[in-house]
Amino acid sequence: MKNKKIDLIVKYFYPVAAGIETNTLETYSILAKEGFNVIIHTSINSLVEKNIYKNYEEYRGLKIKRFEFNKYLLNPKIDYKNSDIIALHNFDVLPHLTIMLKSLFFKILGKKNYKLILTPHGGFNPEWSIFKPQIALAKSIYHFTLGTFLINLTVDSVRAVSEWERQEIIKKGVNPSKVVVISNGLEDEAFKDVENLASNDIKQKVKSFGKYIIQIGRVYPIKNYETTIKALAKCPKDLKYIIAGPIANENYKTKLDNLIKKLNLKNRVIFVGVIRGIDKYYLIKHAQIMVHMAIWESFCNVVHEGLSQGLPIIVANNTALPYIIKNNVNGYCVETKNYQKLASKIDFILKNMNGKEIKDMKKRNKNVGTDESWTSTALKMKELYEK
Repeated sequence: MKNKKIDLIVKYFYPVAAGIETNTLETYSILAKEGFNVIIHTSINSLVEKNIYKNYEEYRGLKIKRFEFNKYLLNPKIDYKNSDIIALHNFDVLPHLTIMLKSLFFKILGKKNYKLILTPHGGFNPEWSIFKPQIALAKSIYHFTLGTFLINLTVDSVRAVSEWERQEIIKKGVNPSKVVVISNGLEDEAFKDVENLASNDIKQKVKSFGKYIIQIGRVYPIKNYETTIKALAKCPKDLKYIIAGPIANENYKTKLDNLIKKLNLKNRVIFVGVIRGIDKYYLIKHAQIMVHMAIWESFCNVVHEGLSQGLPIIVANNTALPYIIKNNVNGYCVETKNYQKLASKIDFILKNMNGKEIKDMKKRNKNVGTDESWTSTALKMKELYEK
């Protein structure tokens, strides 16, 4: 029996290091080890730079085909006849619409011999405020009319990454029988001896930071870094705020820089860029608190990463975040833009770090086990894909 062929459609891919890109890299490289023939169809762009990656390469058992952005949007070159699974990630208008329409055509002719799997990663029901009003209106009309119709007619299974996302998809009319929840996981490094395996470089950086709170994610408006920056101004002056992730929006980064300057926090807010692997977990482990005040999340990989290292975590009380962080159990939920309450909660944790409540919380969080690994996630995907 030949290995099943998966054609994966995703706008950006490794070395881009954001949520969807981490998810696809970690899970599909495991599926490749399990015997699947995985071909990644993606663009040659990064989040902020154009035409910078090779047209073809292989990495961790994955065959990566990259196209100019417009060609990718119009029609990635998929061999429909010889594909077993076409996996759509995110929910972009293009090329997803083209692929679903082709699938409908093949289905009508009785020639759709592949399975079409959609993993929206929240892209079906995004935070609409991040789009320009006209785009948000047009996109939402498409999502909840033609988009929903085509999902129900052509997609064989929809993978939601959280229970919150599953409920939101079904509310908008997607057939509940198609929707299955397979949440995200953690890299194997999360369970290793980060103290001894981390690089000397990250150890020196962490030492230079002193006492700090951390947020990991792309620098983009939806991540709401400004609320934590405002809260930091009200926290003890020896506390720093480390932001680890790629800059995905230069204008937003400039806005944050101006706020930092206005609040005299230039030496206390540090952008460290992308930190990967064991070094990332060392950086997390040595933080006092993880803070994640994003205005929207369909899951949140980095919050799980913080849990794995036993951090107390503060999140915004919206979307999927309170599904992961139960208030007063494994962290705290605070109103999304309320920087004063956030500052108060940070101060409370710092003052009670050696108290029973925070110690018990850290212990519970560190018990995030191997059932939360990317391997576990990939094997659940394998079971779905083999049905």
